[in-house]
Amino acid sequence: MSMSLLSISAQLLIATTSVYPFIDSNQYFSSQAFKGQVVLVTGASRGIGREVALYYAKAGASLVLVSRKQETLDETRAAILKEIPGAEVLTFPADVKDPVKAEEAVKVATNRFGRLDVLIANAGALSAFDNRRRVDTPRLITV
Repeated sequence: MSMSLLSISAQLLIATTSVYPFIDSNQYFSSQAFKGQVVLVTGASRGIGREVALYYAKAGASLVLVSRKQETLDETRAAILKEIPGAEVLTFPADVKDPVKAEEAVKVATNRFGRLDVLIANAGALSAFDNRRRVDTPRLITV
């Protein structure tokens, strides 16, 4: 039985948490389920984005990591390469709130790898909790 790429992606993302312990991510790692696939992850330098990038690398994907700071992207790239020495990891510093930069990130991915198969839109923005009554809708939408 063949699973769709979207279904495998969803299961791999779910497997990054211990909330769903019945999903064995090792099956995706050992089978290299994403070999030949290109995954672009925004907000990739820490937290969920960093972990998701690591899991896709373990599953054989080529990665394009996008975050605002090159320094933290370099740290994430180094951490991935430490665990998966042969991983293909490209970094691109950008604030994806800027549509031009977001488009450039996709162009960097397609120019380097010739394709883009999976997009993990993980970038986020935080604001002070004392401003919680006022929602900055335009800012929320652009992230």
